Amino acid sequence: MGDKFQLIHDVSPGTTGWTVKVVVAEKFSPKVAQRSPTKYQNLTLMDSEGSTVQATLYGQNITAFQDELLLGKTYLISNALVKETNAEYKAKSGEIQWTISGRTRIRRVEENNSNLLISTYSFTDFEDLPKYMDSNLDISVIGMIIDIKPRRIIQTRFGKECQVQDLVLVNKRFDTVLLTMWETFVDNECKYICQNLRKKLILIGKHLKVTSFNGLSISTKADSSFFIDGEFELVEEFKSWGHTNSEIIDNMISEKHYLTSTPSKLSVPTAEKDFTEIKNIQGLKTAKQFFWIKGKASVKVLNQTYWYMSCNNCNKISSENYGDIYPCVFCKCTDAKAIPRAKVYMQLTDPTGYINATAIGNPAEYFLQSNAEILMNQTLIPTAASMRLSMDEDEIFYVKAITQELSTDCKFEILFIVNPSQIAGDKNTGKAPVEHIGEPIKFLEPTTKRSLFHSDTDDAQSSKKKRDKSTIEITKKNQ
Repeated sequence: MGDKFQLIHDVSPGTTGWTVKVVVAEKFSPKVAQRSPTKYQNLTLMDSEGSTVQATLYGQNITAFQDELLLGKTYLISNALVKETNAEYKAKSGEIQWTISGRTRIRRVEENNSNLLISTYSFTDFEDLPKYMDSNLDISVIGMIIDIKPRRIIQTRFGKECQVQDLVLVNKRFDTVLLTMWETFVDNECKYICQNLRKKLILIGKHLKVTSFNGLSISTKADSSFFIDGEFELVEEFKSWGHTNSEIIDNMISEKHYLTSTPSKLSVPTAEKDFTEIKNIQGLKTAKQFFWIKGKASVKVLNQTYWYMSCNNCNKISSENYGDIYPCVFCKCTDAKAIPRAKVYMQLTDPTGYINATAIGNPAEYFLQSNAEILMNQTLIPTAASMRLSMDEDEIFYVKAITQELSTDCKFEILFIVNPSQIAGDKNTGKAPVEHIGEPIKFLEPTTKRSLFHSDTDDAQSSKKKRDKSTIEITKKNQ
């Protein structure tokens, strides 16, 4: 980038006559300030030594400079307002920040500094994602976008409606992971991705987090940033790999197994001290905590509904009949499909005590050794032959504490169930990679299901009426 210009650390409040050559390392979506209606946009600028500074645009300057300061491009900048960062933001934003306005001089330089920029990234391999689950630690990833799910609306626990959209990324080992984009990323990045999905774009994401929501996945944070088909050598290498393996990738897209897959590996504790004793979380008051528990689960209340009709896009409850296409009032998807989803209310015990917990989706199917479609077709009161109601041996549970309405105590949801016999890893690390976590049972063939749940004399029309009636009654109970 040359050395005849000042570096970022040479510029401080009061410095005059300076010019710094920088590359735009990150460009964040515009936001509204928490304590005022002012709109602002942050950028991260980097000089030739890798030093960075946060630059901010306010109000109308965001629109005025929207075609300037492009991500990954190099510029000469002078006459920006330089000031010390407020003390409460120094840890995140640095000691100094720049404000860019109409008085700031900006000149584009035709240089490719992509190698300098990408050298600051440390990518997390998909197989290492479980190590960061629910930690809120920053990760960076690179992957090919092979699919994008419909936009949906969700309601936060504070009552705010947010828009989200899921991307499917694949790496060079053909592993896939879901990346959930929130709010402004849906309006900007997702819109562009939808228009160019067939190009199999390469995404580089920074400041992301790993969550256990709906299975292990990646999610954006407020300060996440992306390069989509950026001008980097590793992007070209990824595209070349994609071209070589286009037939395999096209089959993956066609079959869409990744939409129902569970995490291939989880970092499960192997040391007893890393498991939580149930007595220590009985009467827990603080939600959004996660625990590994070793114990047994059993159904104590037999007379419960082991499934509910749901939207295939957001998993929220639906009053529609199985297979109906309808507009979902929750996620606003106009062509949602009503599908059954397994759920079970159970008791989780270890030698120190017990808690009541709910499992929904894959963990419920794994525990019951059945699946939602079978559960929908059977009677409300289960039998030992139709599903599993208790565990003979200890298994490992990943549990989340959730705020409970009308109570100060938390309730618990089981997110993953692991059979200890599956654990096979390096015990020196204290974590063991586990294959096939809580994988749902495969659907039985239609003829097998008929023999289990219907007599040979039942005709198709009679069966459909019974199922629809049962669906309506059970759905009402769920509500």
